[in-house]
Amino acid sequence: MKNISILLLAVLIFTISCSKDDENKADIMTKNVYSLEQLLDDNFEYTSGEVTVEGLCVHVCSHSGKKMFITGDNPDNKLQIFSSNSISSFDKELEGSKVLVSGELEEEKIDMNYINQWETELAAEADEVGEHACEFEANMNKIEALKEKIAKSKKGYISKYTMNISSLKEL
Repeated sequence: MKNISILLLAVLIFTISCSKDDENKADIMTKNVYSLEQLLDDNFEYTSGEVTVEGLCVHVCSHSGKKMFITGDNPDNKLQIFSSNSISSFDKELEGSKVLVSGELEEEKIDMNYINQWETELAAEADEVGEHACEFEANMNKIEALKEKIAKSKKGYISKYTMNISSLKEL
């Protein structure tokens, strides 16, 4: 009888500890959830650590499944997400689904130096191969739009983020 009581107590303790781990994982996925628009806002300051972002999966790389893109309310705002040791690839069936992704962000700062270098590269390409009017014009329009965003930015640059994923939840 003593042995059965001890066994039942051990099972009870194990069950409680496992459910608390599951609750903690669920909390991690719902704490500090950002929209893509919040992430790209001038007031967002990322220093380090794990961030959770909610968005719509619009693309999963069909060759390797190691990259995917999510968007927010504005389809022009995209976050590129890379697989990791935790999640080695993404299922193509995620496309069209709302997802919560958590992981470490990497920030690329797009400032006027970046823009000037891009303009120089475009001009050099146009000189070498001749302007492909549509492509060249589209890129120049993107550059002008970025210049306007940078001019309006409080930080003097635009942040472009990518994420190395640690967890994924389909909503």
